[in-house]
Amino acid sequence: MDLADWLSGHPEVIEHVQKVGDVLVDCVITRLDEEFGGSDLRKARKRINDHLWCDLLVAMADAIEKFSEAMDRIPEYVTTIIMQSRKDDDREPFLEALVGLAVRVAWKPIKEMIEATGITELQRACRILAVLICPAPEKHKAVQEGALLPLAKEGLLATSKERLEQVFPADWVRRLQEGFGGV
Repeated sequence: MDLADWLSGHPEVIEHVQKVGDVLVDCVITRLDEEFGGSDLRKARKRINDHLWCDLLVAMADAIEKFSEAMDRIPEYVTTIIMQSRKDDDREPFLEALVGLAVRVAWKPIKEMIEATGITELQRACRILAVLICPAPEKHKAVQEGALLPLAKEGLLATSKERLEQVFPADWVRRLQEGFGGV
């Protein structure tokens, strides 16, 4: 399946991608301009456009994946902490299976509350935006391995920027490109 075709059927993902792009343009670039822009803003932006944004997005997607994996280990960790705490305080031990069940049952709705923010969707948005803004994804190993390959594993094949730009609102794409110095 083509990434642009897939996106056209998932407007909520387009919204996530736009929000991540807005964070970069409205917050990060503004702050970098203030701190490092100097007198020649265009020159400063051109220098940081050497794959900083796609590297940042791919690394964020990777960190989100590691965070998600760590989240899955929380019940085991909490169970261990409870069992150790009881032992350290010389309290009568609980059956570990009982503690483990209590923790898993409590963790499920808590994790659902956390996931309501959309960990997977945010990770996908970072990957899609990395592909969209990378000046040469075919030559950028981090984007290939950290964005294109995971998206392909989801069944979303790489497509041209022009096709992706057909899915996103033209004014947003223009504003995003202007924010990155015309990349």
